[in-house]
Amino acid sequence: MDGYGPFADDLPLATPKEAAAETWDAIIVGAGPGGSAAAIELARRGRKVILVDREDFPRDKSCGDGITRSGISQLKRLGILSALTDQQEVEGVRVHMRNRGHRDFRYEGEDDYGLVVPRLILDDCLLRQARAEGAAFLPKCRADDLVTDESGTVTGVSAHMQDGTTMVLTGYTVIAADGAASRLAKAAGLRETPEQGYGTALRGYVDGCGDTPPLLEIMLPLTDVTDRYLLPSYGWAFPTGKGTANVGVGLFCRAFDTNVRTLFDQFLDVLRKDYPEYSGIQLSGMTLGAPLRFDFAPERAANSGLLLVGDAAGLISPFTGEGISFALESGALAAQTTDRCLRTGAGPWVAAEDYALLLGDRFAGYFTLGNRASRRYEFIWRVLDDTFESEKPVHNMLRRAVLVPEGTGGDVESAMLDDVSPLVRVPEMPLGDDLRDVGARLNHIVRTDWPFLTRMSFAGKRADMVAFRPSLLLLLTSYLGDVEAKRRRAAATALELAYLGFLAQSGIRGIEAAAATADAKANWGDKLGILTGDYLLAKAHEVGARDCPDLVPSILSAMASACEGRVSELRTAWQPDLAVEMRIAQMRQCMAAFFRLPCELGAMLAEQNDLSVALRDYGENLGLAYLLTEDELALDCPAGSTPFASDLSSGLFSVPVLEAAQRQTGGAAARAFLSHRDPARFLAEFSPATRHIKRQQLPEEYRDQAIAALSPVPRGGVAKSLSALAGYAVSRQVPKRRVL
Repeated sequence: MDGYGPFADDLPLATPKEAAAETWDAIIVGAGPGGSAAAIELARRGRKVILVDREDFPRDKSCGDGITRSGISQLKRLGILSALTDQQEVEGVRVHMRNRGHRDFRYEGEDDYGLVVPRLILDDCLLRQARAEGAAFLPKCRADDLVTDESGTVTGVSAHMQDGTTMVLTGYTVIAADGAASRLAKAAGLRETPEQGYGTALRGYVDGCGDTPPLLEIMLPLTDVTDRYLLPSYGWAFPTGKGTANVGVGLFCRAFDTNVRTLFDQFLDVLRKDYPEYSGIQLSGMTLGAPLRFDFAPERAANSGLLLVGDAAGLISPFTGEGISFALESGALAAQTTDRCLRTGAGPWVAAEDYALLLGDRFAGYFTLGNRASRRYEFIWRVLDDTFESEKPVHNMLRRAVLVPEGTGGDVESAMLDDVSPLVRVPEMPLGDDLRDVGARLNHIVRTDWPFLTRMSFAGKRADMVAFRPSLLLLLTSYLGDVEAKRRRAAATALELAYLGFLAQSGIRGIEAAAATADAKANWGDKLGILTGDYLLAKAHEVGARDCPDLVPSILSAMASACEGRVSELRTAWQPDLAVEMRIAQMRQCMAAFFRLPCELGAMLAEQNDLSVALRDYGENLGLAYLLTEDELALDCPAGSTPFASDLSSGLFSVPVLEAAQRQTGGAAARAFLSHRDPARFLAEFSPATRHIKRQQLPEEYRDQAIAALSPVPRGGVAKSLSALAGYAVSRQVPKRRVL
């Protein structure tokens, strides 16, 4: 194993006598990714740290070995990426859904790759980096109980060496990184799941692979030996080099009458049979198993004097089993919290409270969703299966939040969150503060019950970002008067909740099918859309009724208009001869309401009744300019992949498509393709026509009408910003970004 790390292996080990004589800033139990990350961070800050582990290193570990892009950023910060340059790189994640094909989620932008690194190498690199930073290491030492003072605060651990030596290690805090079966978590009463309720995973290495893709491949879900019943499970195949791979299976709970070894063997047979690149694989070496625990809750991640990280805190993805990036990040958070409290003189109970809050803010939404799914997995898996081919925003958000929480390039929400701050840079308007507050309110509301929606609801990816959203229009127009910050922010929050609710319910496909076939039945994706939409609309009403009740009737009226427009769309689905004027009227009534409404609400907040008609006209024309541009852009994108675009797969044809179908010489053939539910063939056959139609001037006409409607608005920052946004609605171009 020599020669792959950042430094030589000649650093001295701690002795039991030395370890017991010292009072440590942190005693870290477990030298895996979470423990070593915490040790590196603390040692760099000059803290006295000791790592103890029951094994000597290097040592093997049961794991998929996959490191996602978020893990890469963590390893970069820790300073060990240079030691892993010869390891297998991957470009993203490929998810295979049973009987639904696969989807690729490729990394883009900064840290646009992942790695597959055997834990034999990764853990040893991390440990040696920790030792190089100054952390002490005591191997072959089992820390199996806590030492507490009279108040119940943890002050250390009792430990046993393999040679029979016993000792007590004392310090400010204990960081437990001792895995899913954490003895220390159990001793502290922080482990909720009984051992018989754990999940389990089994992995092995194979050779004989063919041309495997440079992707982390995950197969969801697996079935029992009869191939009849879906199990709460997953399989994986991660490339480790030329002709080799790490393959394995995970089972979310042992309550199912399934042997993980049988599931593993069955999975190998499936790989050989259904995936040509794995047809010749053979196991090389032994297989290793490990428990999986899915009971993460922030309040059970810390006690006074004790912080749990990684698997010990239950930070394992309940959908894919991924845990390395969560371990690295939670280890760093534990270290930063410990160092801050030592620096300020705060007690260990403060460190526990702060750490729990940090974990809750970072992970609670995703793991809340996941823990529920591991117990009631059928709903989530059925929704994923039912919507796997859908590009509806709500389905895309759920899919990405569940399967690739670390994020990938091309996320749908990026199209909904364009940064337009250079267009609305007005010093006297606290726009950035308002939007950040609205984003925080939205996340707080949706994180517990529908956590995947946090990927749709925040106001910006960066602290100084201004997103093109309904709340932006409301806030801008409210600045025409003197409105209390609390009131305008509450109104913006209610508006965004209503917008998200409608967006969720616009993903309902059973209703669209019912418009075409009398025997259509609701599906699992519809159930998700209905439940999510109803929840968000109820929350919008709750926020509005509490903080701005005078605005609620306008919100409800706009929602009713939008729903009527949606019904009209569904009634005319799969009608390629629909009049363009009718399609525009539907757009005006439906999604345009979410451009018109915020301008109306802003005028009401600002008490500018004489401007309400002008701002209403501005918003409606702005919306039409934006929507028509969106439909043009969608011709080059998958159906429904842009937030507002018409969905060809559902028979909701955009103006460019209708124009092409009706004006093309072969109009009858075009209508035949569309009426037979084959929009992809239509676009392939009639692409010259759609390219011609894309040069239409309708978006520009509505942009000009929007700008003209602003003539009664007093000249100044608000009018200038609104005019710039109208131009952006068509051009989608933003000047070089400035910080507000």
